[in-house]
Amino acid sequence: MEARFYKALLIRQVEETLLTLFSQGKVNGTVHTCIGQEFVGVALAEAKSLGDFWFSNHRGHGHFLSFTSNIEGLIAEVMGKVTGVSQGVGGSQHLYTENYLSNGIQGGMVPVAAGTALAFKEKANGHIAVVFIGDGTLGEGSIYEAFNLAAKWELPLLVVLENNAYAQSTATQTTLAGSIQQRAEGFGLHYFFADTWNVDQLFTVAQQATETARSGKAVLLEVKTYRLKSHSKGDDNRAIEEIQHYETRDPLTQFLQQHPQETAAALEAILQLIDNAIEQAEAADPCQFQMARPDFPTPSEWTVPSFEDGRFVNLLYETFQDRFDQQAELRMIGEDIEGEYGGAFKVTKDLSLKYPGRLRNTPISESTIIGVCTGLAINGFLPLAEIMFGDFMTLTLDQLLQHASKFCEMYGRRLRVPMIVRTPMGGKRGYGPTHSQSIEKFFLGIPNLDVLALNIRVSPRQVYNRLFNSVANPTLVIENKILYTRPLRTKSINGFTIHYSNERFPTVKISPIATTPEVTIACYGGVLEEVEVALQALFDDHEILCEVLCLSQIYPLNIEPIAKSVRRTQRLLTIEEGTRFAALSSEIAAQLQETGVPVKALTRLGYDGIIPSSFLREMELLPNSQIIVDTIQSMTN
Repeated sequence: MEARFYKALLIRQVEETLLTLFSQGKVNGTVHTCIGQEFVGVALAEAKSLGDFWFSNHRGHGHFLSFTSNIEGLIAEVMGKVTGVSQGVGGSQHLYTENYLSNGIQGGMVPVAAGTALAFKEKANGHIAVVFIGDGTLGEGSIYEAFNLAAKWELPLLVVLENNAYAQSTATQTTLAGSIQQRAEGFGLHYFFADTWNVDQLFTVAQQATETARSGKAVLLEVKTYRLKSHSKGDDNRAIEEIQHYETRDPLTQFLQQHPQETAAALEAILQLIDNAIEQAEAADPCQFQMARPDFPTPSEWTVPSFEDGRFVNLLYETFQDRFDQQAELRMIGEDIEGEYGGAFKVTKDLSLKYPGRLRNTPISESTIIGVCTGLAINGFLPLAEIMFGDFMTLTLDQLLQHASKFCEMYGRRLRVPMIVRTPMGGKRGYGPTHSQSIEKFFLGIPNLDVLALNIRVSPRQVYNRLFNSVANPTLVIENKILYTRPLRTKSINGFTIHYSNERFPTVKISPIATTPEVTIACYGGVLEEVEVALQALFDDHEILCEVLCLSQIYPLNIEPIAKSVRRTQRLLTIEEGTRFAALSSEIAAQLQETGVPVKALTRLGYDGIIPSSFLREMELLPNSQIIVDTIQSMTN
């Protein structure tokens, strides 16, 4: 039996079996089959080379089997067994093997594939990134960001669009405007077209599209096709007559009818392989997934810090320059970071001139910036993204939450995704409602996404050097806007000692000398500057002594330094610039309650509204030293 028809038949029989297993209660969740579309993956597999990287979607069984022929690993995975390709963690939509990843989130893998294509271009290894999307995905904005960037940077990226005319139950013709070809060509992609009813032509065009991508040109291959089964399991509202029409046109069905003796032996062998795979899966242990937990050193050791002199923005620049010298795999991408301009806050100034090709300006495409970094990270690079204003981080959430952070665990093993995202947060610059927010709370609690916040006492050089030396997970670094303009604070505070904890990213503890404090203040980031002013005023003018704990790492949260202080003071004031509801302050309070720390008084300072463009009013509304002093007085009366 011809190899391409054998592979298509194998895919179809595996998927028919998965539907049967679902009906028997041996498979849970959902099953999206590609029955009727099998030849797409088979054609691309025939054109691939060793070292190419494939990215698939929710309807990816056929792609996976075309890429690997691993029946046992696929069936065990869908059955939730530890012997599955993702150890039963990923299931049907999240499959992993070397140079193959799938994810059920529509469109999000295209930026990641673009990042992988960039990695291949940097390495000049001749490989390409292939990413499969459906026609329904054409409504997602992130794919167009990636199209534009891939074409502009001439990346070896092949986007395979399987156009089966339906997005779940909705006919694409009712939602899609314009021409698919014109969309692709409008973004500078080279366009190819084929369909699954002309098998020979499909394989020829797939080869041509692959060769074009391999030459360093971004390509979109549209394949017109039709799925013969429902979107998922049994949900189908299409006309029976329509489905029957395409069943008669289906090339695999026709081949089986035309070659009954030839296909009978092949079918028997395939069914035996499937039966063996099911038997192995049923004998295997179920998924053993356990969530990873952060490992914090107990900060029993506090050291007197050796402060570094220098303006904050200059220290950042020097640190990045040193790292470009030391780490050949470091790449930085972001908006307006090239040339002497050096970003909105001048952190990168002339670095692109000193390290040509290693810093890249991007379009205004925050989602794709992060996706590209993910693709670079999983291919041996250390990407550093700059998001111009922290307010724009909302546009990155899908890539961080549904892709980069999940890649670390959802394939059943720890995948390293070493990437750093840095962004300025905070107000007090008069930038108004959409450029002054502190929205880091929306990124706290995302598994495998570490969140750091720089402050005026810990050198950014120390934080970034430790991060560069050991980063394994996606890490978000909050750089308060006010800090850029400030020199690091090195002077002592009259009546107080200053110590660092022995954590990887130290907590700053400011304690009264030889006296038990009355109130604990927990804070992070740029707020520390106002806290120190208030601390001195409370001591000098009101004889109220406080102990300050300023966190450098705000997620995962190590509650122990704060808990130890509150056990003595039994009063806690938390301070952040953003809204207090469901924020870090709420988490601190909850964890203290859970650990049984007695708290007689608890107050959370923040700002729960939009920020006006009026600079003077902004300064009055955001937490400031006078508000802190007044709050502490009311807590101690």
